[in-house]
Amino acid sequence: MNNRVSILIPLYNASEWIEETIHSALNQTYTNIEIIIVDDESTDNSYHIAKQFESEIVQVYQQKNKGACAARNLAFEKSTGSYIQYLDADDLLSPNKIETQLALLKNNKNSISNCKWGRFYNGIDDVVWSNQSIDRNYSKPINWLIDSWNDSGMAQTSVWLTPRYLIKEAGIWNDKLIINQDGEFFSRVLMQASSIEFCEQAKVYYRSGNINSISQGNQSKSKAKSLLTSYQLYQNNVSSHLDKVEVRKALGNNFLNFMYQQHISFPKFAEIAAQDFEALNVGKMWPVGGEKFKQIANIIGFKYALNIKKITS
Repeated sequence: MNNRVSILIPLYNASEWIEETIHSALNQTYTNIEIIIVDDESTDNSYHIAKQFESEIVQVYQQKNKGACAARNLAFEKSTGSYIQYLDADDLLSPNKIETQLALLKNNKNSISNCKWGRFYNGIDDVVWSNQSIDRNYSKPINWLIDSWNDSGMAQTSVWLTPRYLIKEAGIWNDKLIINQDGEFFSRVLMQASSIEFCEQAKVYYRSGNINSISQGNQSKSKAKSLLTSYQLYQNNVSSHLDKVEVRKALGNNFLNFMYQQHISFPKFAEIAAQDFEALNVGKMWPVGGEKFKQIANIIGFKYALNIKKITS
């Protein structure tokens, strides 16, 4: 392995932030890097700004508008590194991010590394760190998924530093999904890893408030359907662990959260989620959502509580 790290950046209408993001990649204390940027046919000045950084280290490509997943897949195809760092075009890495994570992975060849992430709106001085219970080492990655799916936390896309071969084993990003693409992708990647090494020193700064982010904007039927599909794909991705009731319950928790969030706007999708939950054979539905709702659901049952919530909303 050449120990080069490829930093892969999908770019779309991020002219306000892409320069700062590229600098955060170039300023890494680990210098054996390449930066692959794929512009997804931006309509602003993003592509031209990125092109100004082109060098032996920075390569910039452009594709017809196909979305972030397709851009990440093209960037991976063009990359040569033994390790992959995904980085969204408006987010930032701490200068020691790659160096400190790579130090952990050199002694754990089949592992993947993650780190703490924080949300900011204006500048990194106002960052609020996530402080999640899943921010620790896991000797079995399936247990990280169980904890995350049981509402103990989530991973922002850029926290992971991943050996290239794990991605080749897991397969490329699913460009049919329009939401939770990273959750579905990394659930596959984690199933190829032997452990998760959490790096205390490394940090990712996650910018919120970008209107071009896939997570921004109003709820839509297509986004709801895609979210449900991603939860269904989780089940396929961890199929070798479905004999464990704790895995099935964690999958079920995703479907319950979906029902809670979507039963008013998209009742048909919520009913499909209910059927998916029942097929897991993990007993009766348990309460998720707000504390008041949980109190009611504990008395009258989850589905009846949803009906009351729908009537009173």
